[in-house]
Amino acid sequence: MLILTPKLLILVIATLVNLVLLAVIYRQNPRSATHRLFAALNLIVTFWLIASYLSTTPQTDLLWARFTIFFATLMTALLFLFSHTLPKETVGLGKGKMGVVVISTLLVMGITLSPYAFSGIDTSSATPQLIVGFGMGIFGALATFFSALSMYVLWKKFKNAEGVEKEQVRYVFWGATVMLGLLILTVLIPVLVWQMDFFAGLIPLYSLIFLGMTAYAIVRYHLFNLKVIATEAVTAVLWIVLLSRIVVAETLNERITDGFIFVLAFLFGIILVKSVRQEVQQREELERLTKELEEANTKLSELNRFKTQLLSLASHQIKSPLAAIKGFISLLLEGLYGPVSKEVKDTLEKVKKSADALVCLINTLLDLRKAEEGKMDYQFAIVDFGAMVKNVYEGLMPLATQKKIEFTLAPSSSPIFVEADIQKLAQVIQNITDNAIKYTPFGFVKLTVRGENNMAVCEVSDSGLGMSPEFTPHVFDEFMRDERIKAQIKGTGLGLYIAKKIVEAHHGVLEAHSEGEGRGSLFVVRLPKTK
Repeated sequence: MLILTPKLLILVIATLVNLVLLAVIYRQNPRSATHRLFAALNLIVTFWLIASYLSTTPQTDLLWARFTIFFATLMTALLFLFSHTLPKETVGLGKGKMGVVVISTLLVMGITLSPYAFSGIDTSSATPQLIVGFGMGIFGALATFFSALSMYVLWKKFKNAEGVEKEQVRYVFWGATVMLGLLILTVLIPVLVWQMDFFAGLIPLYSLIFLGMTAYAIVRYHLFNLKVIATEAVTAVLWIVLLSRIVVAETLNERITDGFIFVLAFLFGIILVKSVRQEVQQREELERLTKELEEANTKLSELNRFKTQLLSLASHQIKSPLAAIKGFISLLLEGLYGPVSKEVKDTLEKVKKSADALVCLINTLLDLRKAEEGKMDYQFAIVDFGAMVKNVYEGLMPLATQKKIEFTLAPSSSPIFVEADIQKLAQVIQNITDNAIKYTPFGFVKLTVRGENNMAVCEVSDSGLGMSPEFTPHVFDEFMRDERIKAQIKGTGLGLYIAKKIVEAHHGVLEAHSEGEGRGSLFVVRLPKTK
């Protein structure tokens, strides 16, 4: 009859932990070499622990002593392969090196089961002792080599790894170091030097150190998925307990009741594990997408900063030469360098007009940079809103007359005052009115100024090309232009973007409305009136 001693209790706990981790981790990703090697290592550690226990219980046993070093040989080889693979999907070891590992391991495993390792048991003393042969030296050399190589590989990976992988390797490395160090100091050396196996009973405790450190990596750094592992482990334990109740039940009614409970628990466990697995997969996918989004946002921020710097540099570098070009054109037109023919004057006027357009574009780009950086300067003052709109209207009258469209202004019946930067606010009204004229081939453009509760309102309506329902929500986006008219009517796609920024800086609202393509547009500026 087995007596539950502390030594046996440690063995049982270590064995159960090993088997649970083996089953659950292997099922997590059977295709991953890291998962497969970890599961294989757990299985061999389990056999090794059982053999170690039986080799000294109730007394020294020659066969189980040989099996102890037999499994230890395979365990150190698997530890090396696991260390080399962690955390990749494939082993990545060349055929030649893999052949050396396999052949040397098999040869030493054969030696460990022969009399060359343990030739017998010395019973001449009060405590029976194993008789060590020269094969133990070969075993010790190979086990030490694989163990040292595992530590070297883990240490090298730790030095070169980054982020989560570095933390994973760190805890596996220290767990393996502590386990192997204790095995060598308290088991291997005493057996080889003094033929003493007093500390062999502590071997399960040493393996728990390694498992504990690896488990910590699992918990904190997700080497394997802890939540799924824990759910499956608890479910499996629950099934075992309920199944054991059926076996030990004394009456048929108890067995039927326990059987019914077991079936319910079994079905519930399957559903629970599936739901947890699905939740974990969704979380991992969300984490992956979040990481990709963060990386994309970082790249966009860098590109936006580069664009802003480029715009600033280009604008300032181009503006100075343009000013010189315009100055020399003016001197030529004024005849300061001598008489100029009519044909030359016409050409110079075209050049000057193009230069003015380019200066306007550069000023727009500079305004864009200032608007994006929040550095646009405003000189706020009390402004007669209606008078300002009237000035813009009169300035654009020649353009409307040239296009032969009906251009009207419906002023407010009484003055309306707002607190504004008059130049920048006039720029907004001019921009949306100029757009209305440009995008209206025939028909009308109408400006309306009125007070509406505590707001000053300016509406610019037209009978022009209008906007599609898909385009209207994006009309104020940066560099946004309607594809229908991009080729016929030139523009940067920045005017309305900057205009909206200016209106928002005045604590107002700029709106755009259209009933559809070919049905005109309505732009509305709303600003708070002064009290």
